[in-house]
Amino acid sequence: SFCTLLGRTTMATPQPTTPVPEDENEFVEETVPMDPLIELLHQRFTFNSDYATADERAAAKIKIVDTIKEHRMVPYYELVKELIGATIPAAELNEMTKLNDAKLEALDEALRDAEENAGDSEIREALVAKVDFFASIGNLDKCLALSRECTGKTIATGPKIDLIFQRIRLGLAFSDHDLAERSLAEANELMKHGDWERRNRLKVYEGLFSVLVRDFAKAASLLLDGITTFAATELLTYDQFIFVTVVAGLVTLSRAELKKSIVDSPEVLSSHLPKLITLVTNLYNCRYGSLFDDLAEVCHEMRRNVFLVSHVNYFFREVRIIAFLQFLDSYSSVTLASMAATFKLPVGVLDQMLYTLISNGRLSCRIDRVSGDVVTYRGNRVNFQYHQIVKDGDVLLNKIQKLSRVVEM
Repeated sequence: SFCTLLGRTTMATPQPTTPVPEDENEFVEETVPMDPLIELLHQRFTFNSDYATADERAAAKIKIVDTIKEHRMVPYYELVKELIGATIPAAELNEMTKLNDAKLEALDEALRDAEENAGDSEIREALVAKVDFFASIGNLDKCLALSRECTGKTIATGPKIDLIFQRIRLGLAFSDHDLAERSLAEANELMKHGDWERRNRLKVYEGLFSVLVRDFAKAASLLLDGITTFAATELLTYDQFIFVTVVAGLVTLSRAELKKSIVDSPEVLSSHLPKLITLVTNLYNCRYGSLFDDLAEVCHEMRRNVFLVSHVNYFFREVRIIAFLQFLDSYSSVTLASMAATFKLPVGVLDQMLYTLISNGRLSCRIDRVSGDVVTYRGNRVNFQYHQIVKDGDVLLNKIQKLSRVVEM
């Protein structure tokens, strides 16, 4: 796929956020800029999104071309030129290639000099410079090969982890999940000896990857741990981080955990995400009248987020289930009309929603067509689990019997 093909590009690793003292009483936080390839990921996504406006798509295309020109990304341009429908004149591409060749020659000379006249530290610095150069122009194969060679020549844990962070960004930026997963495993192994700041950044990296593969429970745990110490601005902005964190937490946290970690969180409440905060607050406080309007608005924002777009239907379904479970928990039976009025849904729409969720085993209730009531089950949870195991066992035995008949034939 195109994403896998492009999953071979990386940019120079940003330096960690460092507080810079302006005077004795004031500190100015130096924000690390977003990795250019992560930024390009967002811009490519916007350009191809059906939920972006024409002006947004046009601006994204201009931004992609400007970034390619700024970093002289000739290999990257060759990969995306047909997808974005942009053309850079041949003369300009030739000039960028000449400048890249000259830069590479200088870096090769610096590496040869380090190998002949200096020590391991200088050799490593020369290799890192080449890694960053190949990353900056989008030559992934050479970038990855040199990155691993440089990792092998690095003794200190911190610089090793920084190189691995760079490789994780490759996977995150271009949907190369295998690369991201392998690199995360390497980072976790090294992080036993890592520092506090890199530990916090790794939580964001791993949490974001967990969102991509829809392990929302793990993602929520990791991202919520880093909510007060967020420093991975090379991946996403703080508001984007809060948005992803709340989405992951809303469908996985218990009611008590949701109250503690999200509903009452100063970081969440101070974010610039009014639609998301409204949804969380109304759901927690059982205000169901505007729930589906709130949910639709949040789902619209998710469709505009490259990390969440593939999980919109899952999120919509899970939030509905949470809301219906909360509502039905207060009743042994309730009329379908009353429930529809509470959620401000047509009776027929609610009936179809409940039917689907009940038949899939997500709601423990039944609809009485004669009386028009929704009747909930108050059975023992262990008993329910027992019957579910028996049901699943019957399904498995039927499949085995069918398979055995095929084998005998």
